[in-house]
Amino acid sequence: MIKINFLEIILDNKNNLKKRLSVLVKGKKKLKAGVYVGKNVKIEPNVFFDASGGNIVIGEGTKIKANSILRGPLLIGKNCVVNSFAEISHSNIGDVCKVSGEITFSVMQSYSNKQHYGSLGYSYVGSWVNIGGGTSTANMKNTYGTIVMNGIDSGEVFLGCVLEDYCKTAVNTSIFPGKVIGMSSHLYGTVVEDVPAFTSYVAPGKMYELPIEVAKKIQEKMSARRGVKFTEEEKKNFGKMFKETENDRKKVGVRKEKLSFN
Repeated sequence: MIKINFLEIILDNKNNLKKRLSVLVKGKKKLKAGVYVGKNVKIEPNVFFDASGGNIVIGEGTKIKANSILRGPLLIGKNCVVNSFAEISHSNIGDVCKVSGEITFSVMQSYSNKQHYGSLGYSYVGSWVNIGGGTSTANMKNTYGTIVMNGIDSGEVFLGCVLEDYCKTAVNTSIFPGKVIGMSSHLYGTVVEDVPAFTSYVAPGKMYELPIEVAKKIQEKMSARRGVKFTEEEKKNFGKMFKETENDRKKVGVRKEKLSFN
């Protein structure tokens, strides 16, 4: 299994997004100083653009709803929806995403949703992730100390979390800084520790294995909602990842029993 350095991705976005956008403006229409849009972008009334910190680049087919605030440097991909009253800055949003609330210094890959209020800061969100209403990621300690991720002191005072591909969070989930949430895991409540792949985390600290067949059914339904087929190859990859992460679940005592909130 290939290990991805998510911390590097978060820091690269923080430090280098502004430079990249100077290239990505090519082929885009200049809407106003520092704001560039692709074809068929729809912008409703009272959208506030602030390009004083860097360019804002919006991909084709994306819709920006009324009364949202976009601050550069900012990249929003193709066929996205930015809901009203969103405030998004210094972030890289992939294609076919639906976003709202506060998003700062974060990377979100394609086909993920954060449609409701809540704060996402200095974080990485994979593909096909759904973030429930009111979910927020802490990105600073009360002590103002540096944040540990994957057992390593990042040296960063501001650092959020990692939500790997296919994760889901329930309404009002809170995630402590530096936490890494594995592929296809589900979160409920306040998350104070890392969560391995294919695990349902129920605060305080109860973890239940998400059966592979359940995980596949959930993704098949999510894909269909976007008009995308969940292929046999993807199903095989789910099975492969489930086996490869089995020891991770054993190490932290993930229960092989039915999910319970009691």
